[in-house]
Amino acid sequence: MNRLTKLSQTAQFIWSHPLNQGQRSAALRKFIWWQIRSRLSRQPAIIGWVDDARFIVRRGETGLTGNLYAGFMEWKDMLFLLHYLRPQVTFVDVGANIGAYTILASKVVGCNSLAFEPIFSTVEKLRKQVAVNSIENLVRVINCGVGSKNEKLCFTNNHDTRNKVSLSKDVFVTEVPVISLDSQEYPTQSLFLKIDVEGYEYEVLKGAAKLLSSGRVIAILVELNGGGGDYGRSNEEIHDYITSHHFIPISYDPLRRVIQTLSSFNPNNENTIYVRDVESAGILCKEAPSRVVHTAYGRLI
Repeated sequence: MNRLTKLSQTAQFIWSHPLNQGQRSAALRKFIWWQIRSRLSRQPAIIGWVDDARFIVRRGETGLTGNLYAGFMEWKDMLFLLHYLRPQVTFVDVGANIGAYTILASKVVGCNSLAFEPIFSTVEKLRKQVAVNSIENLVRVINCGVGSKNEKLCFTNNHDTRNKVSLSKDVFVTEVPVISLDSQEYPTQSLFLKIDVEGYEYEVLKGAAKLLSSGRVIAILVELNGGGGDYGRSNEEIHDYITSHHFIPISYDPLRRVIQTLSSFNPNNENTIYVRDVESAGILCKEAPSRVVHTAYGRLI
C-alpha cells in the first residue's frame, strides 16, 4: 500500500468517524498537526485521552494514532469495555500491543489487568504506557505469547500491530515462550477476555477451555477477520467454539448504550463481542458513568 493510499484511508476514517461529527475540520487539522509534529520532533507526545488517562504516541504507531484523531480507534468495542467493565473484574488483554485497552481498563475503570505481549520491544513501550498512567499496581505485564499449551513458538517481529505466530522460516522472527490462559492465576473471580492475536484465536481459546467452562469469563472481545485461515481455522469454527460455552454474540451502540444480539459473528471482518448474560450486560452499560474523551473534543460518552 503506497503512502497516498494510506493517507487517503486515514482521512476517510477521520471524516466518517461518529465522534468527529460536527468537528470534522478540526479533526483533520489535528491529523495534519500530527503529521508535521511527528516529523519535526523525534520525541514522543503524551496525549490526554479519557478522564485522567493518557497515552504516549510516536510516529508510525497506528494502534494509537486513531485514538488521537477520533477519540477511539475501535470506538464500539472500546466504549463497550468502558461501559460494561467494573473494577471487580480482571481484564485479560491477550495481544496487548502497547496497551490501549489496558489503559482504559485499569486507568479509567480501575480494574486489575493481565497484559500479554510476545515481542520484547513492544513490551518495553507497554510498560511506559503503564508508568505514565501510574497503574503499575493494577497491571501485570507478561512478556509471552498465549496459545493452547505451554511451549515455545516463533513470532514475527517487524509488523508493528500485526505481529503474529510464524509458521514459516521468516527471517524476522523471535522465539517466544507461550502459555495457556488456564495455567495462570487471576486476582478476581470474574474475567473479561480481549483476544487480538492475528488469526491465532482458536488456539488461545482452546487453552482457556477450563476458564470458559467455569463461568468465570463474563465477556470476550475477539478479532474475527479471517486470519485464522493461516492456522487452519475459520471464523465459523472460532465462533462455534465460543458459543458452545454459552456465550452470545452482540452488537453495541455506544451513543444510545443499546445492546442487540447477533445471529453470528460480526460480518464486517471486525471484532465481535460475546457476553454470557445479555440482560445483565445491558443494565451495566446503561448504569456506567459518562467519561470525558479529550481527544474527541471533551465529549461526554
